[in-house]
This record gives sequence, C-alpha cells and structure tokens, in this order.
Amino acid sequence: MTSRARFLGALATGTAASAFPTAIFAQTRKPLSIGYVPSTLFAPVFVAVEKGYLRDAGFDANLTPIVAGADSMSLVAQGQIDMAAAALSAAFYNAVNRGLEVKFVASTGYQPRQGRPSALLIRQDLYDGGLRLAGLKGKKFGWIGNSGAASAYYVARILRGVGLRLSDIESLNIPNPEQQTALEHKAIDALFTSAPFSDEFQQKHLGTIVASPPPGIAASGIFFGPALLHNHESASAVMNALRKAAAEIAGPGFYAPANVDAYAKYTRQPVEVIKAAARYDFKPDLRIDQGTLEDMQREFVADKILTYPQPLNEVRLVARF
Repeated sequence: MTSRARFLGALATGTAASAFPTAIFAQTRKPLSIGYVPSTLFAPVFVAVEKGYLRDAGFDANLTPIVAGADSMSLVAQGQIDMAAAALSAAFYNAVNRGLEVKFVASTGYQPRQGRPSALLIRQDLYDGGLRLAGLKGKKFGWIGNSGAASAYYVARILRGVGLRLSDIESLNIPNPEQQTALEHKAIDALFTSAPFSDEFQQKHLGTIVASPPPGIAASGIFFGPALLHNHESASAVMNALRKAAAEIAGPGFYAPANVDAYAKYTRQPVEVIKAAARYDFKPDLRIDQGTLEDMQREFVADKILTYPQPLNEVRLVARF
C-alpha cells in the first residue's frame, strides 16, 4: 500500500470515528414531551428548544400547545406529557391534594416593573359613564379560564385594593379570540387579558386599562410530572437548559432577532406585534416565586374555590433541581 493510500485510509477511519459518537448521541437522546400555553410568559422554553439547548442536554423536545394551564395538570400528573409550561391554578393545587405526581419547579414571566402586559379593562361605555374599580361589585368579568385560573388570582390581587373579593363579582371564561366580540356586544363589564390584546382593545376604544397586577410577582411557570421527578439527572439537565435560555432573555437579549422568532413561532403572533407589546420580566435562575405560590392557594381557599380546609405545605407543591 502506498503512503498516500495509507493516509487516505487513516483519514477515512478517523472521520468515521469522529462522526460515530454524534450519531450514537442522537440515537440516545430522550424524548421530552412539553405542553405549553402560547404566550411569551414561557419564552425561556421556546428559546431553549429553538437554540438547541434542550437538544444539547440530551433531549428531543416535542411541543404541543394547550389552551390553559388547568388543562395540562392531569396530563402531566398522569405522565401523558413530561412537563408543562403553564400558569398556576386551582387545578394544580387540587391535583397535589389528591396525591397526583406533579410539582412546580420554576417561575417564568414576572409582572414587569415597566409596562402592563397583563391588565384589567373596564368596557369603554361604562368607563365613559364613570365606572371605576371601586364600583365593580356585582359586575361581570371575563378572562381565560375558570374561577380557579391564574387570571382569577390576578384579578383578586387588583380587587384587594378596593376592598372587593372574587366572590363579589361574576366571572366568565372567554378565550382570546372571543374577547373583542364580548366587549363589542356588551356581554361583559370588565375584561382581564394580556398583551397584545390589552393594548389593542384600548386602542380600538373597546375598553380602558384601569389596573394591572402588582409588579414583581409571577403566577406562571414550569411543572414536572413523574418521569422527570423520578430522574434527578434528567430533571436537572432540563432546568439547566431552561436557565441558559432565561439568562439570555432576562435583559436586552429578549429582543434579539432569533429569540423573537422563537416566541413568534410558538405563540403564533407576528414579530412586529411581539416587539411592540410590553414584555414580561424573567429571572436568570428561574427561581420560584414562593410568595405567589402560597398567596394564590390562600386566596382560593378563602374564596372556597379550593375546598380542602388547610393550605398544602411547600414540600408537597415544589421540587427544586
């Protein structure tokens, strides 16, 4: 064999050997099923998928949209999906109370110090007629989800300021596509919604923004089911990938073109709309907002939305990786 032949043979062998581990790694990636609510509240998940951080951590992620956080709790607890990017809700607390395997592992979008991406609007004709927060007792409110949704909790936080409770109002579950019609047809008196809809309805003179949740709180996050809760190594790898994405978008990197494209892909909102809307805040470490976790439970127990008598303790609700 000539020197050249030996060289080419060695090069081919080396190339095959260097490619072999990559092929094996691709074959051994673990499937990771994720249910998500299409909202920029869950931007770290979208970035971790689109930039390959979850793939690099050893996972093939498969994302499926869900309508509301409550819809995902039984799916996560029963292992039909591995994790959910969704909001806290009465459904989560009830699932834990029933002994189902689901834990809250991270908080995602925090209500920002600047801007009001989530807001309460009073219908325009009522606002023009003098209706304000203090006069909302007995009025009909619309929001996504039932009386135990995260939106209900945010409304409760707003109403506290004027001495009202959720039991003082009537609520209707109105998905985003139906909210404009509800305002136009005067089917509701007030609406709690999120950007870009909150700004859009105000610009169309369908309602006026009168309040938003307190800044610095988060009722949205990540939930793990049994597959991850029983595998600390995998759970930690998923969280590290999500934290890498969160660290990127916590500051001005939120508006980096590749990141905005990721939000647009999974929320199905135009890039221009996302750029123009108020943004949520993110903690690089995705720390759990313990205060909101506990306060929401107390609120729902007091309003008899949760029917068990004593609040569940943190050990049953939370896992940290």
